[in-house]
Amino acid sequence: MSKTDNSFRVLIAGGGVAGLTLAIMLEKFDIDYILLEGHDDIAPAVGASIAMFPNGTRILDQLDCYEPLLDLADLPTLNGASSMRDVTGKEIGGVAGVHKHLERRHGYPLMFFDRQWLLRVLHDRLEDKSKIHLSQKVDHVSLAEGGVQVTTKSGQKFSGSILVGADGVHSTVRQEMQRVAAQLAPSYFDPGENDRVPAYYLCSFGIAQHVPGWMDGDQVTVLGNGGCQLAIAGPQKRVYWFFFSRLPETKYGKDIPRCTKEMEREFVEKRYNMPITEKVTFGQLYAKRLSSTLTPLHEYVYKKWFFNRIITFGDSAHKPDPISGQGGNNAIESSAELVNVLLRKRDSRANGLSNLSDQEVEAIFAEMQTARHTRAERIVWAAHFQQSLLAFERPLLSSFYWNFLSNLKGNEGTLGLLALNMIRAKRLDALPLKKRPRAVPFLDELPAPPLKSPLLVQILFAGAMAYLVRVAFTTLPRRSFGFNFTNGAVSPPLFDGNDAGKMLHSLYSASQLLSPILISILEGYRNGNKGTPLALSILFLVAMQYYGIGTSASVYTLLNSFLTFDSAMGRFVSLEVAHTLVPAVAVGYLVPTMLMNMFVQDRPSFEKWAALWQLTPVLVSIVVYIISSALRSWNQKGMTQDEKLDAELEQYKDLDVPVLKSTYIQVFGVQAISYLGTLVYALRDPSVSLAKVYFGLSGSRLDTRALLESDMAVAVAAWLLAHLYMIWNLRRLGYIKTRDAFAPTLGAIVGQVLVGPGATWAGLWYWREQALASLNVQAPAYLSK
Repeated sequence: MSKTDNSFRVLIAGGGVAGLTLAIMLEKFDIDYILLEGHDDIAPAVGASIAMFPNGTRILDQLDCYEPLLDLADLPTLNGASSMRDVTGKEIGGVAGVHKHLERRHGYPLMFFDRQWLLRVLHDRLEDKSKIHLSQKVDHVSLAEGGVQVTTKSGQKFSGSILVGADGVHSTVRQEMQRVAAQLAPSYFDPGENDRVPAYYLCSFGIAQHVPGWMDGDQVTVLGNGGCQLAIAGPQKRVYWFFFSRLPETKYGKDIPRCTKEMEREFVEKRYNMPITEKVTFGQLYAKRLSSTLTPLHEYVYKKWFFNRIITFGDSAHKPDPISGQGGNNAIESSAELVNVLLRKRDSRANGLSNLSDQEVEAIFAEMQTARHTRAERIVWAAHFQQSLLAFERPLLSSFYWNFLSNLKGNEGTLGLLALNMIRAKRLDALPLKKRPRAVPFLDELPAPPLKSPLLVQILFAGAMAYLVRVAFTTLPRRSFGFNFTNGAVSPPLFDGNDAGKMLHSLYSASQLLSPILISILEGYRNGNKGTPLALSILFLVAMQYYGIGTSASVYTLLNSFLTFDSAMGRFVSLEVAHTLVPAVAVGYLVPTMLMNMFVQDRPSFEKWAALWQLTPVLVSIVVYIISSALRSWNQKGMTQDEKLDAELEQYKDLDVPVLKSTYIQVFGVQAISYLGTLVYALRDPSVSLAKVYFGLSGSRLDTRALLESDMAVAVAAWLLAHLYMIWNLRRLGYIKTRDAFAPTLGAIVGQVLVGPGATWAGLWYWREQALASLNVQAPAYLSK
């Protein structure tokens, strides 16, 4: 076959997921192609399964392939639990309804089915199937003037403008590309790179059906010593399994073994009785196999994916451990990115893609690899790390994570880690995204692109906050905010001799604690803060009373700035907690504060009430915990497991947002009124300056040293810095546009004077809640369910 001088044709070697997806895209945009597949069937029964995660499915949805995949997946059978189990098969954790969670979070469920089924769907999507050539395995590649020529095993020759190698781990195209490069540019490829490709594990994988004792929809991961198991329910009573076993020593390059059926038999016999669940062993699953294979697991990302007019991707260029399920999805992303670059090039030239020079082709390939290489490396690294945790390669680290940290982090920990592999995904830029409701947007769906070089700002902020922490611990006296301890005595610091003034300033001082108390408790219950020190809000409240607000604020805001959640779903707070906050603050803090100030004119009584008042922040935390726990127990009373899952999925509708915004408004109002009332009263007393009122200074001196010794001054500085960083951090993540940061930044600064520090904090958190909630894209029909 030949190519006309004015045409542009893509030769695709390999009719797997990457090759067929690329073919659909090229057809979609009227770019000529020929696909060469070595098998005599486009969807051979090779005994493999495939996981479709939202990052890959989103692209296939752009190509109108999603609905056929839903039919394959038979989702009603996939709504079981994703469980973690120990070596005895006993459940130690997991996420119920993981498929539903992923669909609510990212717009698409996790789907598992036979790989050949996916290939059939992709092939059916092609309109012109004459461009698919079966039984045409690539044998030889040569460069020609303005193009490339492929000779197949059958002796046929195919010509094109570029050649895409999507022919798997043992890629012939890659071998030929390296051979051609060795002749034309001997130093282009690292000659030892192939010999450094590692294999750390062997994997037995296959498909079983009608396994006794297996529950429909279950997804099971079994921790192990030197290996792990993954077994996933699929359509038609199928179970897809992977049994990973660490090789005695890492093999490289040509030393990586090719597994035989005898090796598979020995592998299975050795592990036949190992449990998967308490009812099913690996042997019982294997006995019901439809197909099975034993293979070494190559893990790599090649440094260079292309030479001249030849490029590789998918497993030919980047191959992760299959424990992550990202291999096929990653290949789909690479297909999309190559087409993105081709389309941009076509739009930039008067004659489109015709007569591209070698330099222009290499520029296209370089742009594509640059866009994909770092992400491919992250996916391969993340899969290897996941495997090492599951297989207890580092026993202490794995034990800490699975026995302690994963339980603390809860569902958000597992789902958040999955999100990291997905939200950075590429898509087809020239096609619109389908409107699928999702709570967690992909990075390319955010209001603004994330900032690429945030390190300098983070270092400067950390340095400033570290300075405040040092000041707090070296210059501030140990005292409670607003009340000075002198031999156990407590006295309001201002308006001496004026009982009304004493009461007013005492109320003002106490009211400014509302935001620190409420928000530290609230942040402790955020989904994304579980398993971090921020979840231990009661410790900060104790520290606030023992060390003072300046010290505790400087430490808390530093930790909150760097340890708080980044994921949009980390924002969620359970409705039970959200509804409890205002009553708890009212009963546990506001009422005791009012009672204490009723005795401000009676020093002995005031001192007794003030001593009890020191416990109120901790009391608020305890009240929130008790009431929210009781509400949760009441609400879940008599619920089935399915009903509990449905209740848990309500979090994706952001029903907590109106409650939290109402809470901020109420707290803002109390603090702003108290602040403004105090300022107005202070204007009538010439002996009291506004600065002394604002910073709680009891002496006449107002200078740098006085401010550094003021609890309130240090606390305000810490809050202001943290609030400015919070606004910048939302911009860093791409959650807001640059212009959207101006108003809250101005408000954070001006609000300190207009409404006071506590009210400013509440107002900023109102804005932050709305900004994070606005990332949740939910269709009206979905919200009505």
